[in-house]
Amino acid sequence: MARVSVIIPVFNAEKTVERAIESVLAQTFRDFEVVAVDDGSRDRSREILARYCDRITVVEERNRGPSAARNLAIAHSDGEYLGFLDADDWWEPGMLARMVAELDAAPECVMAYCDLAIVDANGDALNTSLVGARPKRPPTLDDMLHALWPIMPSGVVMRRDALEAAGRWPEELIAFEDVYLWLRLREQGGFIYVPERLAAWRFAHYPVALKPPGGQEQAAEVFRRMVRERYGLDPIRHVSGRERAPRSILGYIGLTALAAGDRAQARRAFACALRFDPLRVKNYLRLARTFLPAALVRRLSGRSRNNPV
Repeated sequence: MARVSVIIPVFNAEKTVERAIESVLAQTFRDFEVVAVDDGSRDRSREILARYCDRITVVEERNRGPSAARNLAIAHSDGEYLGFLDADDWWEPGMLARMVAELDAAPECVMAYCDLAIVDANGDALNTSLVGARPKRPPTLDDMLHALWPIMPSGVVMRRDALEAAGRWPEELIAFEDVYLWLRLREQGGFIYVPERLAAWRFAHYPVALKPPGGQEQAAEVFRRMVRERYGLDPIRHVSGRERAPRSILGYIGLTALAAGDRAQARRAFACALRFDPLRVKNYLRLARTFLPAALVRRLSGRSRNNPV
């Protein structure tokens, strides 16, 4: 039995899944297994996964969403710890070694999570991270009920028994499933925050689109209902936070490019932000700045925020 089971849900990820798998196979910690689920992909994902069939377990199913895919992979695994990696993200080589050591040293904690570098759709670094200037500490349950905490699936390793006690991944949700699971897991015990960028989270909307925007409205309503029923409050801040995230990242990209004198990239980023939020006046004002003389732009430009999400 492997100590860690690495779970990779895959849906139409032909452009990114190879890098994700290779990043796991390159880990310095070696006592792991990999279970990937092809969640009804319609591209070449299945073909790419087949190349690794001698090194990883590949399971196929019809498209039922990331929670169902992760749960199916868990059912085909047996590790004491569970690590989750989305097919468009990747890990640094020391990810598992660091996270396993943290959990081994704190048996009262149920999950460890790290900071993640944010990269664009091509995998190029955006020189910022998920946590950024936010509080660098593990959250209480109350923290997570009142604010969207910077934890992503690709940055976590957890105890299998804690996940089982929490009811596994909520298959009713095809978005916000991670936010709800963190709440359920926090009921089981404490979290560990590792302040290192041990994984990369891919912003899949710029400069090319790897996935369509939107489509989370129905899941958001289900998420709000589930949280109200269990915790007695409406997590509208969490929903609005997720809605703001793309335009915030695009704003960061655009302002950084503008400050560097790359008005063409800034223009592309602000134009992309308009597609996400066409009613936001600030997006039009930022786009207009890309057509102003450089000297005037420098006077108008403020410092970009340290963390865009």
